[in-house]
This record gives sequence, C-alpha cells and structure tokens, in this order.
Amino acid sequence: MKNEYKHTKTTVSLINYHFVFCPRYRRKIFNIQGVEERFKELTTAECEKQGIEILALECHVDHVHIFVSVLPTMSIPNIM
Repeated sequence: MKNEYKHTKTTVSLINYHFVFCPRYRRKIFNIQGVEERFKELTTAECEKQGIEILALECHVDHVHIFVSVLPTMSIPNIM
C-alpha cells in the first residue's frame, strides 16, 4: 500500500479511511457470478470521478472492505 502525501497550494495531507459495509440483511450477493466484477467497475469509476484514490478494495461473501485516500476537503458522508 502506498502512503503518498497529497499536496495542494496550501496543504500537505495524508488521510486514509477504511470502510466496511455490507448489503442489506448481509445477503451473500457476491456469490452470484459477475456481481463482484461489476461492483468493482462501478466503484472504481465513481471514485475516479470524485477524485478518490482506492488503495484496496476487497469483496467478501457478504461484505466489502475499501481503503481510500482523500484530500482533507472531502467529508466522510461525501465519500460514501
């Protein structure tokens, strides 16, 4: 995992968040063929659009771990 500082005109920061979330009722949706790949595609595309760097993204049977690096101007609700 890379820990690179993010630079703007006035700040230098290194903010990493680890999120764990699960589907409703912890359904085992990632056992369905193609769901995990499509989820990763959509998540990656949305993070690129928002300027969020994904450091790690792991899908388990009934939950997801995502480790991201962001600028200090982004709040947690905006990231999610």
